[in-house]
This record gives sequence, C-alpha cells and structure tokens, in this order.
Amino acid sequence: MKTQQNEIYRVLRNRIINLDYKPGEVLSDRDLVACFGTSRTPVREALLKLQKDGLVETVPRVGTFVSPIDIKSVRHAYEMKKNLEGLAAELAATRASEDQMDGLLDLAGAFGDLDNFRDYRECIEKDSRFHELTHQSSGNPLLMQTLNNLSLVTVRFLQHIQYVETEYQWYKDSIYAIAEAIKRRDPAKARREAENHTAAFLTKLASYFFGKT
Repeated sequence: MKTQQNEIYRVLRNRIINLDYKPGEVLSDRDLVACFGTSRTPVREALLKLQKDGLVETVPRVGTFVSPIDIKSVRHAYEMKKNLEGLAAELAATRASEDQMDGLLDLAGAFGDLDNFRDYRECIEKDSRFHELTHQSSGNPLLMQTLNNLSLVTVRFLQHIQYVETEYQWYKDSIYAIAEAIKRRDPAKARREAENHTAAFLTKLASYFFGKT
C-alpha cells in the first residue's frame, strides 16, 4: 500500500509541476481512483502529501484543487536556494560518489544537444535533475529535503512562464563549471560556481518578475 501511495504521489507531483494539471484545476478522488485503478486510501494519502508540499489545497465539502502559483513564494524560494545550492555543491565535492560525479557531468553535457527555445521544457527538466543529483550528492538528508521542497516551487514556476534561457552559452558553461568543480573535489570552487549561478539566475528573474532583490 505504501509503495502504491508513493507512486501515485510521484506521478501527481510531476503532473502538477509540469502543468499537466493547471493551477486551480479540480483533482477528483473518484477520477484519480479510476485513473490509477486503486482504492481511495492511497489516493487520499498521496493528496495529503501534496497538500503538505503546498501543491494542492483542500476545501472541506468542496474538493481538492491544484494550488495557485504565488510569486512571493517563488521569490522566497530562490532567495533560500541562492545560499543552499552553494552549500550542496560544496558538500558534494567532498562526498559525491564517482557515479554521481559522472552523472552530473553527463547531465551538464546533455544541454549541448538541446535547443533552448524548441526544447525549453526538457531544458527545465534536465536542470531540475542536475540540481536534484547535486542535492543527493551532498550526503545531507535535511539539506536535500529542504532544497527539493524549494524546487517544487521554482520548477513549477519556470514551466508556468515557459522559461527560455536566452543566454544559453553562459548557462551551459555555468552548469558545467559546477559539475567539473565537484568532479575535481574542489569544494570552494564548487560552492562559488553554484552560488554565482543561482545569484545570476535570481537577478535575471528579478528584473522581470520580482522587482529588486
């Protein structure tokens, strides 16, 4: 039952983040039970987890809805990530396994095969996977959980605005520099590159959406 609940949660979370379910859309227990071919219990447990993540809202005697995207929450998430991503990269440079380091380099290199306009959704997804692997490589479960929760907010926002990185060469070089510093076991450089990457990204978004940082 727990495995089924976790799988339903994972699928629904990804659908919400990727905007297959739009903000404000109703998530009917009955429809989800039919969709997953299961009982109501694992569906309701999955929805409770999504509610804790802030991805859905439940109104008693009305129903469950996909949460709206709150621009203030997005800004606050990026403000936290600006420092925590650097810490994760610093720890990863000392704790990552060889497989994790190679995985980061592979993900960083994969952006060269994508077109930033045509493949913007895949760019966002690969960026999310790169950062998630960096978080895992930190070897700090609390840090990983915190950053993954923040990413639920930020990745959904990027999909919502259909974000395209116009300075794509800078982006590719910056991501690769993080992966390379981790591979070289250089924690100071890994932290600096990750902080610079996130700060530059926040500044860019701020000029369009958040006002001054």
